[in-house]
Amino acid sequence: MTDDCKAILDFLNCDYELFENEKSGENILRRFNELTELGKEDGFIPLIVVASDTLAETIEFIFDDFDVENTTEGIAAYRANVIKEAEKLDVGAFLADRLAEYMDMHKDINVLGEFSEVESSGYFYSHMDGNTPHKEIILAKIPTRNPWELAAWIPMGGFNDCPNPKEQMAVFRRWHQKYGAVPGLVTYENWELELTNPPKSEVEAEILAKEQFAFCYDIVMQAGKGGDSIRALASQLKGSTAWYFWWD
Repeated sequence: MTDDCKAILDFLNCDYELFENEKSGENILRRFNELTELGKEDGFIPLIVVASDTLAETIEFIFDDFDVENTTEGIAAYRANVIKEAEKLDVGAFLADRLAEYMDMHKDINVLGEFSEVESSGYFYSHMDGNTPHKEIILAKIPTRNPWELAAWIPMGGFNDCPNPKEQMAVFRRWHQKYGAVPGLVTYENWELELTNPPKSEVEAEILAKEQFAFCYDIVMQAGKGGDSIRALASQLKGSTAWYFWWD
């Protein structure tokens, strides 16, 4: 185990399973699915965490920038505060303000775009480094029954336009209530969620796509040709059971 992985595990401070130099990404996802079912009985939610030096460094920033004590009690207090602050956030206004800002930034181009025929998504991707998984993959068993709280357990975000943990948590709660979305995978620059109730119509999908664009600008503005509009994103979201977010 690397020092970076150990630092992440120390911050998580929960039960976990560790995949080191695993050759098959399917093995990781299979175990994740098994733990998802087991967690319903045992009171935890599994989270795939891709260990890296950047994610470990982000944790160090939490200690330094937020005056968090590097103790079990200090980390628990930090986490409780993120949850408390997220509950105060007006998530509708947060998303609307960001959407208005991004649309104004690109008022000279057609960001809305058109609907198209694209495949829906049902798989996680960010645990893979090319054809093999990243070298250290943590399957953390987060002891909560509230999926949106997973954003408070691993302090990813707060850089560039990436929402900070309390903002992530507020958005995840909204999407859990509307779509049954559950965070399932995190890296230093990605969140991936799985869901049970995707939008069925183009109207519903466009509403969601606008929220996702507001949450994660890069999934539209840095998408490949054919996917670089809100309605192109909506076309994929219609029927998809997994969502991908990435911040540069």
